[in-house]
Amino acid sequence: MTPQLFVTLVVFALVTLVGAACRDSTVSAPAAESEAAVKPGPVEDTEEAEALRQLAYAYWDAFNSYDAVKALGYLEDDYRQQRDDTVRVEIQSVQLFGIRLEVSEHTPPHVVSEDEREMYLNMKEPLGTRRIRMGFREVDGEWMINHAEEPE
Repeated sequence: MTPQLFVTLVVFALVTLVGAACRDSTVSAPAAESEAAVKPGPVEDTEEAEALRQLAYAYWDAFNSYDAVKALGYLEDDYRQQRDDTVRVEIQSVQLFGIRLEVSEHTPPHVVSEDEREMYLNMKEPLGTRRIRMGFREVDGEWMINHAEEPE
């Protein structure tokens, strides 16, 4: 096996690990029914929309800074408990191979329910671009990430 083929296989394995871990997000999926007082659709409050964007970008910036503690700090408690080990392994892998994950907005934040929002990001990685669904829940007046997954 040539060194170039080996590196390609290792990068592919890492990207698959990150993608699989994103799909493994089962805690705190958005509610099926919406509140009567809340109208699903785009987030109309520009400050709220910008806060959600900044939260999503900060989470992935923590990955690129190899800072698991910071990344985990953006997650809602239940989701953090579920993802703790996985996030730490993903960040170690990203660091080991010197990979930088580039994210950009695919769709703007939108309302799911009274205390839940979501948006889609494009994540560029060495082997291509993936679409990531980011979910947010308001907890004690602060937005937290309650899921990040690659939709099927």
